[in-house]
Amino acid sequence: MFITPDSHCEICGASRNLEVHHIEPKRMGGSRRPEIESPSNKAILCRSCHTEITEQRWHLERTDGQLVVTKPPTGEVVARRLFNRDFSAPQYFQDLNLLETQVDALIQGVPYLTDDQLVDLFGYLRNLDQRTWKAQAAILWEAKRRSIYGDRAWEAMGRSFGIGWRQAYNLARVWEVYFLGEKGEFCNQLQNCSLQEITWYIVASETEAPHFWLAHAEDRKAEDPGYAVADFREEIHIAGAKKDEPVFPGSDTQRCRWLRVYCTKLRKVVRPGDCPGCDTGVPSTAEAVL
Repeated sequence: MFITPDSHCEICGASRNLEVHHIEPKRMGGSRRPEIESPSNKAILCRSCHTEITEQRWHLERTDGQLVVTKPPTGEVVARRLFNRDFSAPQYFQDLNLLETQVDALIQGVPYLTDDQLVDLFGYLRNLDQRTWKAQAAILWEAKRRSIYGDRAWEAMGRSFGIGWRQAYNLARVWEVYFLGEKGEFCNQLQNCSLQEITWYIVASETEAPHFWLAHAEDRKAEDPGYAVADFREEIHIAGAKKDEPVFPGSDTQRCRWLRVYCTKLRKVVRPGDCPGCDTGVPSTAEAVL
């Protein structure tokens, strides 16, 4: 196994300061054993991840199907990546391009539909658009599983995907709660759920019994089409069912460490507390942003 210009760290994805790691170490005289120098026993790692492994703060295990990094002796998963030799990423993205082409062709047929068919098509496309959040949630959950930085990864993920860290966190949490199989495989357990909008899932996932509350919302919506997310939140509040928000490393219970404010005096985004004596909580002088 050789490091090439296209090589990346198999754990964190970094492309600089790469080194070759022997999964089963050479030990004394180990270099004479052909299996030790086999490509299947080698992994390309960045210097930082390599140090974590060699100093035994992390344990690396790799098979044909996955790479998993854990913390000994607790077994806590630091990061994991899945492999499938039969999967073709170029074909995957080509299929997405075909979907866009098919949508263009679909538009050309719109003038020839009956009035009822126009209504049916509009409803189908509206539901299709609402269902795309499931794919977004799966993407963000997968990105989080690959990150070696734990809860500190949310801010970086938000920047990478162009969204706020809390939105990234909520989407990934929804996927983990509702659409992840018992063995960690991707599935679609709630494909028959009549609630298609992501907000219902986010609100229910904030409770101690997310599946119960989502089913409750589905039943209430079936009874009363006017039942809204605001009503759902109020019922959860009355029942005292909302669980405490997690406290991420570096944050406190009063203010999220990722919060920024836009100062109308300085005309730029600043961190709360950067300007001594300035009350960033006054709406007329600052606006909270992520």
